[in-house]
Amino acid sequence: MERLNDANGELEDMANGTFGFRTDREGGVKVEGLASVQRQLRKLGDDVDYQAAEFLSVNKAIASAVAGDSKRFVPVLSGNLAASVREAATKKSARVKAGGGRGATSVQYAGPIHFGWPARRIKPQPFFYDAIDRRRDEIKKRYEGLVDGLIKKYDLDDKRAK
Repeated sequence: MERLNDANGELEDMANGTFGFRTDREGGVKVEGLASVQRQLRKLGDDVDYQAAEFLSVNKAIASAVAGDSKRFVPVLSGNLAASVREAATKKSARVKAGGGRGATSVQYAGPIHFGWPARRIKPQPFFYDAIDRRRDEIKKRYEGLVDGLIKKYDLDDKRAK
C-alpha cells in the first residue's frame, strides 16, 4: 500500500517493514544479576518476603513514571486513550497498559494507534516506546540500586560481571 507522505509529497510504502514494532532498538530493560539475586533470596527462606517489600515498591514507582509519561505522548482527540493508560505493577514486573476496560471505558483502538494499521492508513504513534526511551536510564539505575541494596542487605554473592 502506498500513500502520500504529507511532509514532502513523496510516496511511502506502508505495507513493508515492521510498521510500528521495534526491531532496531532496545526493548525492555534487562538488569544484570537480578535473576541470581532473586534465586539467592528464595534460598534464604520464607521469612524473607523480599518480593513484596523491595520489588513491589520499585515496580510500582517505575510503572507509575512510565504511565505518566505515556499519557503525555498519547495523541489526543477525545482524551479517552490517554485516560485508559494505567500502570500494572506486581512483585515480579512493572507494566503499563492502555485500552482495556469494559463498556464506556473501553478503548479498543489503543493498539492500532500505538503500532499503526497500514490497511486503515494509520501511522504508528508509539507512545509507550517514547515513554520508556525517555526513562530507560532511570529505570536501569533504579533496578541496579535495588540489586545492590539487596546484595548488601542480605549479604549475597554478587555474581554480576565486573
